[in-house]
Amino acid sequence: MFPFPTSPQEAGKGILISFLSVKQGSGASTLGCMTAICSAGIKQDVSLIDLNPESKVRAYMGYPGSEVTTMSVLNINSVSTPDMIFSASEQHHTGVRVFPGVLPKITDASLIDAKLAMKATAYLKQVSPITIAVLGPIYDACWAVTMISDLVCVVVRPDRINMDSFRDTVEFLGRLGCAGRIKIILNQQNYPGSIEPQGAIKWFSPDYIVPYDKHIATQCNRRELSPDRKTKDILLKLVKGAE
Repeated sequence: MFPFPTSPQEAGKGILISFLSVKQGSGASTLGCMTAICSAGIKQDVSLIDLNPESKVRAYMGYPGSEVTTMSVLNINSVSTPDMIFSASEQHHTGVRVFPGVLPKITDASLIDAKLAMKATAYLKQVSPITIAVLGPIYDACWAVTMISDLVCVVVRPDRINMDSFRDTVEFLGRLGCAGRIKIILNQQNYPGSIEPQGAIKWFSPDYIVPYDKHIATQCNRRELSPDRKTKDILLKLVKGAE
């Protein structure tokens, strides 16, 4: 059975930054991709792994399906040592090593289990200086990954459904021992129909605020993410804080 590290230090010396959404659609996948792209512009050997069954990283980074690549995070199941893990990745044109999520098949999503998630992230902490992980729901396969993450970025949108789930998510992470490593990202502030800024900020007490930008959705659909200067500065500040 794969060893089960329970702290970032026990897992490895590399930096692991995990992104998770309070609710699906809050933007963890988008911010995870942009953080990896921004980091690769100033650092070497940045890895991006998608452990979310939604597999949005695959699309956002330009790997839409099996007609483009057979690579999948599930290929890590056949890896036996940390040094072999990069054989399951794709080299993105930005320099990021991408471990795409499952291929777009419903039956594949359930194959991302806790054992695979822990094996992948623990191996990467041993061989990759910086790893950005996009997590699925913490009540499913990815709860253990938060325990070995140097930073757990909780992504929340300023709307009622996120407000209703926010406190429970953060309290659960606290019970996993992550309280001192949590960063709250208020994403898409001022998107149409959202809760007023002052109300959202008071409720979420965010560490970082990423404003709404309608062009981001267009970039995701075109598979050409390109963070603007303001967003880039925010994300690089976040990475700096994890080092």
